[in-house]
Amino acid sequence: MSEPEEVTTMSGQKLARKCSIDYISFSAHTDYEQTSHFVRVLKPPHIVLVHGEQNEMARLKAALIREYEDNEETNIVVYNPKNTEAVDLHFRGEKMAKVIGSLAAAKPRDGHQLSGVLVKKGFSYQIVSPSELSAYTDLATSVIKQRQTVAFAAPLSVLDYYLQQLAGDVEQHVVQGKSALRVFGSITVIMEKSSVTLEWIASPVNDMYADAVLATILQIESEPSHMTEAVAEAPPIRLPDDDAFPERVIKLLQEVFGEERVDMSEDGLAIVVSTDSAVATIDIDTLEIVCPDDNLLSLISSAVKRLHVALTPCKGVTKT
Repeated sequence: MSEPEEVTTMSGQKLARKCSIDYISFSAHTDYEQTSHFVRVLKPPHIVLVHGEQNEMARLKAALIREYEDNEETNIVVYNPKNTEAVDLHFRGEKMAKVIGSLAAAKPRDGHQLSGVLVKKGFSYQIVSPSELSAYTDLATSVIKQRQTVAFAAPLSVLDYYLQQLAGDVEQHVVQGKSALRVFGSITVIMEKSSVTLEWIASPVNDMYADAVLATILQIESEPSHMTEAVAEAPPIRLPDDDAFPERVIKLLQEVFGEERVDMSEDGLAIVVSTDSAVATIDIDTLEIVCPDDNLLSLISSAVKRLHVALTPCKGVTKT
């Protein structure tokens, strides 16, 4: 049969017919031999017996089960439901997706994970990079850029100091002629005349970072004079009267990376941290860190700065 050429779905969408249709004529009053021959030819995975006397259908079901129970190549399930009784048939079919665009540039390897957007077009599936959705589909991607402005009267140096305590590394930038700080690599803090503006690309992680930065800014603004004095009286990165500070740095880093990975250099002028990916050196006098791995550099820098803050005497407290 060649008709119909199109099939209308329940939602009203018309889809092209991609299956063959065969018409089979047989009597509705066949005997067991005819029925079993018909089943033997088709080998259907499911048989539903309807429109018959209950006892006779039970006998037919038992006969069909006996005929195929020893046949390992044929797995047929037979049902004889009562009137109004529902029968659920579960079919598991394989679906193939075609990788297109930049994702298809490299030859696939065993165990390699592919990440993209699965797009369905009719009965076909395609995997596309999110950045190429507009090129291969009618879809488009977008990002949400968040911006929040709050009052802030403290100097940039005060904000820089406290954000370093929060995030470790803080980068200084200029945005449209205005001084700005880059925190966590994703939050930009722009200094205005009497306020600061936070800008970031919305995401669960970036939103969390922005909340932390905003909380720090509001804390500074709530006590500007006290915060400014604390920064002015803050000691340099190295405690000059604490000769044990390098040993404390070594102990802290050994807790993080393991004792065998942290040690003093042969000349005794630097602390060496060795990992599988990179080697970092920390100058004992200046605490300057040299490391080719940015992630390792950020981790060590943050740990050293936090240790320094923890050992810095509080305002009004003197050593005895």
